Amino acid sequence: MNVYLDTSALIKLYHCENGSKELLAFLQQNADDLILTIADITRTEFHSAFLRRVRTKDISLEAINKIFEAFDHDLHMFNLIKVDDTVKQLSVILLDNIAHQKGLRTLDAYQLSAALFCNQFLQVDIFVSSDQKFLKVAKDFFSIFDPENSNF
Repeated sequence: MNVYLDTSALIKLYHCENGSKELLAFLQQNADDLILTIADITRTEFHSAFLRRVRTKDISLEAINKIFEAFDHDLHMFNLIKVDDTVKQLSVILLDNIAHQKGLRTLDAYQLSAALFCNQFLQVDIFVSSDQKFLKVAKDFFSIFDPENSNF
């Protein structure tokens, strides 16, 4: 099973928060043939999201550095989709066609485009996010899972 994780989902694997237990349970249930796919921009978003939590004093810089170290160590375990020119062009097409209706944002367009690109070669079985606006767009393309609003 190929599971595409956007940044809001990936964070839950490295920091205990609402939806972390549900996401881990979902992944463990499918552990036998699990492929975790992320876009290469997820690393940048991951750092940004955690550093925002340092600025708001939700978590210490020392803890964040350990999280970054763990993620860097684990990076080889992910199927990594490069946001190249093809993916960027697809993101513009998505924005032009649906942003005015559904509020698709720039980085979400990159994430969705990376998942769609991946899907051409390796089927994305589940798209995971905790961003409600983004999930409303993603559900038009993929089966979705929101760890914060699941019955797991």
